[in-house]
Amino acid sequence: MPFIRQAESNPMSLRRFFMAPEMVNHPHPEISGSDAGHICRVLRLSAGDIVELFDGTGNGYLAQIVSASPKRVSFIIKESFPMLSESSVQISLAQGFLKDRKMDDLIRQLTELGIHRWMPFYAARSVPVPGKKGMGARLNRWEKIAIEAVKQCRRGQVPRITPAGNFDDMLLAAADSDLKIIFWEGAPQAFEIPGTVPPQPKKITVAVGPEGGFEPGEIQRAREHGFLTTGLGPRILRAETATLAACTLVQYRFGDMGITH
Repeated sequence: MPFIRQAESNPMSLRRFFMAPEMVNHPHPEISGSDAGHICRVLRLSAGDIVELFDGTGNGYLAQIVSASPKRVSFIIKESFPMLSESSVQISLAQGFLKDRKMDDLIRQLTELGIHRWMPFYAARSVPVPGKKGMGARLNRWEKIAIEAVKQCRRGQVPRITPAGNFDDMLLAAADSDLKIIFWEGAPQAFEIPGTVPPQPKKITVAVGPEGGFEPGEIQRAREHGFLTTGLGPRILRAETATLAACTLVQYRFGDMGITH
């Protein structure tokens, strides 16, 4: 059966699925597990159907289903192409731990906003602090949430999620950034970037605190590590609102959501 590039006429019409990067060079790459069940039982796709695959590293693929069962779906890749929906700036979002499932919601929304790296950390006022066993389960859940968000918003890359560390670990992890910003409710001014900052930084770390905010000692240590301190205006925002606002401002100022460089 000849291959018809359906995406040329309507690229948004193709169903989109995540394929593990190690499958790319396989003669017949496969998707298994719950995604295979969804393809067969819910979407009722079968041999001959055309889909779009992405590997989470910035590459997309037009592929044709070769065989399909609820446990395993195999494909043949017909064409590969770069995904062009990534921001020009790599934003690492360092988030002080929040309560309950707020972190789950944030990783989904921040993925949609285009972050490059998600860096959860334990701030002095973070409560509660999950144990190592619980942390492993959270990391797995966040990765799945991020993949689903990438699938939905048509990004090409899945944000890298780092294991949780303490505040000082976060400061060290940000050492390779061109610009480091810590948002603090005690800052005297709203979002303001000094003219001495490089006009087009490539790597930016954005740090936002937990529900209780940062302690003054944490702000001092951040400044000693080269972080700029800034605020989000006169109103006290919920922690999760502050994170989304901070990411949006930085993406607008330096990335692909507003000002053109």
